[in-house]
Amino acid sequence: MIWERIEKLPASARIPLPAPYRQMYLISILADKSGWLVGPYKHLTRLATDLRTRDDLRDILAKKRVRFGLRQTDVPPADVERQERYGPFVRGANHDQNFAAARVKPLATPFRADRPAPGNRISDRKENVMTFWATQTPQSHHIVEFNHLEALGVSHEQGDKELDHGQLPAVLLAGEFHQRYISAILKQTHGWDRKALQAGLTKLYRSLYVERSHLFHPLWDISKIILVEAGIKTG
Repeated sequence: MIWERIEKLPASARIPLPAPYRQMYLISILADKSGWLVGPYKHLTRLATDLRTRDDLRDILAKKRVRFGLRQTDVPPADVERQERYGPFVRGANHDQNFAAARVKPLATPFRADRPAPGNRISDRKENVMTFWATQTPQSHHIVEFNHLEALGVSHEQGDKELDHGQLPAVLLAGEFHQRYISAILKQTHGWDRKALQAGLTKLYRSLYVERSHLFHPLWDISKIILVEAGIKTG
């Protein structure tokens, strides 16, 4: 059982959230004393939305040092009006500042290996981009993509089994980090057929969660549990 195995991981502990969010786990990063918030996708998605207006939920996650990305600034949004789009670019206050020294070591490697990682994010360089992401709800990310598992024939859009869409283990991530980092890397799998997925998923998720930053290692432990359940060898 996927969730039983996740609960038994050495770094896993239930996080004291009120109903209906009680099936959530804090997966600790021991070297960093922070952690990832992991839970069933459908419940984590609801929590992500409620973080916008509920101070009590934000306080719990802050006290537990829940991490939403590789930066300390990857945190839940304040209770502000949601901004729908970037609009015309406006130069930001930090447009020329290099944040490399302030990042967690080791740095996550850039998605495009032939391009060096910039000294700051586009949200540092563009004021309106920063405002856009600061007002976006955190996003629930399937630790192993549902589309991959569906293509393998083990997951379904509707259903209440552990490998089905709403029940799959997911992690809460800041919107910018999710879309500009995780989603960008996973784009390379678009168009993979079942044979390619069976051959390449272990390498893909090991690369995503092991080779890019030590902070992701707990997510690799969960990935292995899911992949094995889906019939993929991880050893």
